[in-house]
Amino acid sequence: MLSLYLKSVGVVAPGINNWNEAIEIFKQPENYVPLPVAKKLETLLPANERRRAARVTQLALYAAQQTGAPETIKHCLQIFSSAHGDVNTFHQISLALAMPGRPVSPTRFHNSVHNAPAGYWSIATQSQTASTSITADLDSFSTGLLEAAVQLNAPDNYQGRDCLLVSYDEIPPEAFQSLINTSAEFACALRLSRDHIKGSVIARLDINLSDNCTPARKLANDSLEQLRHSNPQAQVLPLLEAVALQLSDTIRLDYFEQCLEIKVTPLAATLHEQ
Repeated sequence: MLSLYLKSVGVVAPGINNWNEAIEIFKQPENYVPLPVAKKLETLLPANERRRAARVTQLALYAAQQTGAPETIKHCLQIFSSAHGDVNTFHQISLALAMPGRPVSPTRFHNSVHNAPAGYWSIATQSQTASTSITADLDSFSTGLLEAAVQLNAPDNYQGRDCLLVSYDEIPPEAFQSLINTSAEFACALRLSRDHIKGSVIARLDINLSDNCTPARKLANDSLEQLRHSNPQAQVLPLLEAVALQLSDTIRLDYFEQCLEIKVTPLAATLHEQ
């Protein structure tokens, strides 16, 4: 079992612009209205990079920057997790390769790599901390969370750095919609720590691999349950609900042939500055 502590949350989804809004929606789910995510998302990127960043990068950075001040979160270890990456850019490049002269835009080319959001994040925050970009199809969030837990508890994390887990996926182009079952934009960022000595802590997460793979708990609200199924990263919603409502709960998420058990223990958000 690996234990870690949740310090802060960032989220963007239909009808949810930040963690405070998410808390209110979990408290009063009958008021949830799944309005589309705003077309323009303000990020920490400089103007030139902001113009070049693809939509999936904007979603990732918009959630990530909610987790703390730039001068603090730039020192976090970074895990960027996505089921499909920038599938819209991939589609545009594929179309260009079928045209005479193969006019692939350099901007589209550098956006096509899976670690593009991590690169843009390093520019936005001037971070020189190592980052990991992963994908595991529909299990990408649980894979990212396990990777974050392992890195936090690794012996070489001698400085005790926090870890920023950013999970995100976009709506695919029409040509891919029969293959990729994603109908809503969603991004979530968790700032995680291996201890609670420094900073504000809102929950303890005890993580374990298990063969007891009972179906994931459904959300009581139909609209939120529909959102959970609309994007691979939205499987985090039961975990966010437990944290928002300060519930002690065990969340089970698919992890290949097993499942990831996450025991959530709410903690009062207290400050222990040294």
